[in-house]
Amino acid sequence: MNPVIVISALTKRFGQTHVLRGIDLSVASGEVLVVIGPSGSGKSTLLRCMNLLERPSTGTVTILGKELTAKGVDLPDLRRNVGMVFQSFNLFPHMTVLQNVMEGPRTVLKMSDNDARDRAMSLLQKVGVEAHADKKPNKISGGQQQRVAIARALAMEPQVMLFDEPTSSLDPELRAEVLDVMRNLASEGMTMVTVTHEMEFARGVADRIIFLDEGQIVEEGEPNATLTKPTTERLRSFIQTVRWGLQ
Repeated sequence: MNPVIVISALTKRFGQTHVLRGIDLSVASGEVLVVIGPSGSGKSTLLRCMNLLERPSTGTVTILGKELTAKGVDLPDLRRNVGMVFQSFNLFPHMTVLQNVMEGPRTVLKMSDNDARDRAMSLLQKVGVEAHADKKPNKISGGQQQRVAIARALAMEPQVMLFDEPTSSLDPELRAEVLDVMRNLASEGMTMVTVTHEMEFARGVADRIIFLDEGQIVEEGEPNATLTKPTTERLRSFIQTVRWGLQ
């Protein structure tokens, strides 16, 4: 089976700062990949390069067999297949929850209002916030807002979902709500790449973990083995530093 995402020789510089240093990575259909690493290691930049929110300095990104980094590519069309959920929810504050989820199908996919509303309500039900459909985002909790953001991304029927530390701004109870939605997506076979510090989620849901440090993949493998028996001193030190309490 051909991989859904292929990244080859990817580098990214911001001025004199070398953020990514020759990343080679592929993600299979239905795989859940979790990216971990210290602050400043390039995790979020790597994720943003996957849909060209950041354009790589060199190297290629191929999604579903089409190279996003090629000249003349229809980037908006390819991006429809890649949903992204950010640390900040990025919902439209002047729209209701329902309108936020309807917006993409209506304006990008040119769906009728009725069809877009039906799709949006179905997805709000899927993530457990349908009761808040007519509220503005500032009237619901952070965990509920993040679940709306996931529903909004799913409304475009993507084949890949990217999550950039989606629970980092939430308290433990609200984090659990969002992680449950992500677990359900994984169980349904969604291809997912997640930057997170939620190690229990990584151990229980991920098919593979990569440890990024100083813009390079230092270690990767099956989650439990990678986190409990790291083979590099850099990962071992990282685990001890953040005190995950892994046995």
